[in-house]
Amino acid sequence: MPVVPNISREELVARLRDPSLTIVDVLPRESWRAKRIPRSLSLPLAEIEARAGSALPDKRADIAVYCASAT
Repeated sequence: MPVVPNISREELVARLRDPSLTIVDVLPRESWRAKRIPRSLSLPLAEIEARAGSALPDKRADIAVYCASAT
């Protein structure tokens, strides 16, 4: 199984305008609509299996997955 590195909050903030980074928010869509990271893609956990292939076609892309609430 491949090792999945963590990205710090500071690194994520530094890369917010980096077009090579895809930010995926796996929280419920209502949470994403209420308060989201700029440029983030809403892909709730319940939809990952069905949508990940089409939503994230580049298997080599840098992807940061956001899965924590703002509270």
